[in-house]
Amino acid sequence: MRIAKQWLLDWLDTRLPFEDLAAALTRGGFEVEGAGTTGPALPGVVVGHITAITAHPRAERLRICQVDCGGGETRTVVCGAANARLGLRAPLALPGAVLGDRVIAEAELRGVPSQGMLCSGAELGLAATEGLWELPEDAPPGMALADYFRFADPYLDVAVTPNRGDCLSVKGVARELAALTGGRFRAPRPRALKVSGVTPRVAVEDKSRCPRYCARLISGLAPDKGSPGWLVERLRVCGASARHPAVDVTNYILFDLGQPLHAFDAALVRGAVVVRGARAGEEIALLDGSTRRLEAEDLIIADDEGPLAVAGVMGGMRAAVGPATRSVLLEAAYFRPETLSRTARRLGLATEAALRFERGVDPELCELALERATALILKIAGGVASPAAEHGVPDLWPRSEPIRLRLERIRRLLGVGVPRAQVARLLKGLGMTVTASHGDLLVTAPRFRFDIRAEVDLVEEVARLLGYDEIPAVVLPQAPVSARPRALGLRRAADLLVDRDYHEAMTFSLVDPEEQARLGIPAQALLRNPLAAPWSALRASLIPGLLAAALHNRRRQQGRVRLFEMGTCFRAADSGTAVDEEPRLAGVVLGPAWPEQWGAPGRLVDFFDVKGDVEVLCALAGATPGVGTDGAPPFLQKGLAATLGLGGETIGFMGALAPAHRERLGFEEPVFVFEIRTALLGQPLVTRAQEPPRFPSVRRDLAVVVSANLPAGALLETVRVNAGPLLQGLVLFDVYQGEGLDLGKKSLALGLTLQDFSRTLTDEVVDGLVAQVLAALKAAHGAELRQ
Repeated sequence: MRIAKQWLLDWLDTRLPFEDLAAALTRGGFEVEGAGTTGPALPGVVVGHITAITAHPRAERLRICQVDCGGGETRTVVCGAANARLGLRAPLALPGAVLGDRVIAEAELRGVPSQGMLCSGAELGLAATEGLWELPEDAPPGMALADYFRFADPYLDVAVTPNRGDCLSVKGVARELAALTGGRFRAPRPRALKVSGVTPRVAVEDKSRCPRYCARLISGLAPDKGSPGWLVERLRVCGASARHPAVDVTNYILFDLGQPLHAFDAALVRGAVVVRGARAGEEIALLDGSTRRLEAEDLIIADDEGPLAVAGVMGGMRAAVGPATRSVLLEAAYFRPETLSRTARRLGLATEAALRFERGVDPELCELALERATALILKIAGGVASPAAEHGVPDLWPRSEPIRLRLERIRRLLGVGVPRAQVARLLKGLGMTVTASHGDLLVTAPRFRFDIRAEVDLVEEVARLLGYDEIPAVVLPQAPVSARPRALGLRRAADLLVDRDYHEAMTFSLVDPEEQARLGIPAQALLRNPLAAPWSALRASLIPGLLAAALHNRRRQQGRVRLFEMGTCFRAADSGTAVDEEPRLAGVVLGPAWPEQWGAPGRLVDFFDVKGDVEVLCALAGATPGVGTDGAPPFLQKGLAATLGLGGETIGFMGALAPAHRERLGFEEPVFVFEIRTALLGQPLVTRAQEPPRFPSVRRDLAVVVSANLPAGALLETVRVNAGPLLQGLVLFDVYQGEGLDLGKKSLALGLTLQDFSRTLTDEVVDGLVAQVLAALKAAHGAELRQ
């Protein structure tokens, strides 16, 4: 938001240089994004007044103007602008003036000498106007254009954070600067207006969404009055252009006070003005030229014939103020931010008014804004003002509750103590009410400070006003804290996956519920107020986001994609009013199993590559989950899908994406995924140093015949349980089905590495252990030793 110096000084009494004010804003938490002057110097460009005009004898489109350029001097200027007319005041570039890369000189146009050039706004590098730039009637001929508009006035471009809607105005920034610099804030003192006539008829049907609404009729506006130069220039600095005195004043009050207003052409309003919810099927033609269909959740301003405006967002064309407007209905209101925000977002309308209402406007500001706007309109365009119609429900206005501020809390958070008297003085400078209470302070923020809700907010205000640079750098006492085991485990898991050529991804927590449904994942946690339809549910799994990320990479010629993510998944709690969160670790793999090289033939990644990665991850926690096929997610391919079980619970899954989903998403090669519920995996193992073994190990290979449907993992788990602590290694090194085996049978070859760290194992001990394992395999799985 641009703020010019002279405008700021209307509200702030200070002698500080403008550069110091900019520095104070930065110290106070407002980023000054830029600075400059409000306009170019334009030497040689003055205000010109056309006192006579005749047709050019040799050119149909040219006219000869006699232009008063001040000091009793009149110049002849040949002009081709369509809006050149008697009495018009426009910029006049005298000979010698430089406009861009062009030097103005006296010239002869079709036989008629021209002693200068009447200019458009675009030719001056300012406002883009059609034809000559029509200046206000109070512009004195001969006065330098830069002096008339105060182009030398410096300005600051201030970025206002979303929580500080009270500073989206010159008044709000001046109030902050007064507190930050010790300057005096000039509070407005509105003068009583003379009113007459009938109060306009207004009804508020939806008081919950519009707790305050004020309106006034101003009639008898002069038809030929334009806005004065100072007003036109201030609007230009803020990015607005002059249109009609009533509209210009409402825009000015918005930037000056922060209260959005709206002016309707009163002659086009039919019957009473009503604030209500839109009805099904209603449409409105807006000022931006678009026509929008309204919904029941939209709040509108209407009359007997239908919608006049989308409340707090944009007015409609049907009662728009135009050049012929002679009476206006002036509106000032407070609309609930959440209601207006939904409507503006749904309609895709981002307006200055909506921005302020969304961030919070003080309901008490309505009366002051209406009075100031009325006074300005009467001063500029004349007319008569009616009594104001006022509707308000103060009980529905935002309230500021007293907050207890403890001096000890300030000391703990800032690391430095601040005297009670200084704290009270700083907060009172922001308009807060401060009283002593049992050694603490009881602070009530003004209604317009929507960001002050807790004690910590007050501590932040004390720090801002005290100056962050004034807080000494002190090393705070702290006890040594070791890393949490679970956090340590996740970090080790991330390091392990990175070592195995994975890249970490961070996907959006909001997902499309329809895409989750297509994958068979229930969207249990839906948002009541979503940003957009594709982001209307909290993710129930990390897989959809990783698949989208993998596809994004694949389409950008990344042949080998290996991504993982550690994040939170959500599901609706059993109560139905809350959401349960669960940390998970997931991955997606596609493409070659290893980078291209000359020493080994390439192949695509397969199920067992991913299974190996998952087993290594589980081993970090000392877990060896069982592998099953029941309960695998529906988006996985049958025969290439498995679930992971531990302690009687399913802790995850892995497998290949089903071909139907793979083709629907646009993948050309097999895609493998896995997901683990890390909270159920257990704590990470503590790495302990161990002496290298002094005694030899013994390996025994066993080939057992089992049912072809038996998962190898079940067999391996039985071996681990029954072999005891002597088992140091276990590997499945061969699987055979075919000749020599009965139908429905398979042979699994297992390699057992046995070792005792305190003695050499004898054949007797090893044979006994092998026999014990074989007996357990036969009892549990009907396994027979292959002959």
